[in-house]
Amino acid sequence: MKIARVFPTKTSMSPTDRDAYFGEPELFMPDYDEIHISVAFTWDIKRAYWLKKQWEHIAPVKIGGVAINGEPTNGLEAGMYLKEGITITSRGCPNRCPFCLVNRDLIELGDFPKGNIIQDNNLLACSNEHLYRVFNMLSHQSRINFSGGLESWRITDKIIERLRGLKIYQLWLSYDHPSNEKPLKRAVIKLQKYFKRDQIRCYVLMGFHGDTLEKAEYRLRKAWEIGTLPFSMRYRINKDSWNDSFLFREREWNLLARKWTRPAIIKTRMKDNTL
Repeated sequence: MKIARVFPTKTSMSPTDRDAYFGEPELFMPDYDEIHISVAFTWDIKRAYWLKKQWEHIAPVKIGGVAINGEPTNGLEAGMYLKEGITITSRGCPNRCPFCLVNRDLIELGDFPKGNIIQDNNLLACSNEHLYRVFNMLSHQSRINFSGGLESWRITDKIIERLRGLKIYQLWLSYDHPSNEKPLKRAVIKLQKYFKRDQIRCYVLMGFHGDTLEKAEYRLRKAWEIGTLPFSMRYRINKDSWNDSFLFREREWNLLARKWTRPAIIKTRMKDNTL
């Protein structure tokens, strides 16, 4: 079966092959058996259903993705809607954090594509059997990036032994809430024995309920002091548009986020204590 994959928005993780499309169908199209529209963001849902009407004359259309009813694929095959090299081996997270939109049971995928960029919501929450399969797959990969994130308190000595045997590009931790500081410190102390600061990245959530610019900048600075290379990540809510998805939309939040997303600037300014 020949399938065209359509995406309302192009991102760094979107596939780049000739059967991936962004927007309306072209004037002269190949023959397809089905059209799959993959929707990753809630603000793209309206456009996705508009695209469905544009593509219906080409072939039958299916719509799926994480933005549709909270399902990872909604009947579409996992792994087909990502750029080559990116893999998802599990979906969901058991933590039910109030600031996280991933609020469903953990599902381990029995058949996941090989890749060096891991985008699982909470890989380390998976069973030992699943982790064995994932780390075995990664042992044949290079430039490995755990960009989906590794939960700090789940980083044990056993996990460290598995990680140090891999060709790691970056490990991503998180500092979503003040209560994350102690487990973050413990994890970084373990990781620093084998990995440099540039390899130990840290998502720092900012702009959740009750947050302030001062509190957010404190966490960003603290993430640096602990030994990570921080990356500001603004809190979003389900809205119909990208601009409306931020809880706090003042210009100052944009400026703070911009300062803390560029590694070269962060390192220079932190060393000079000017950030």
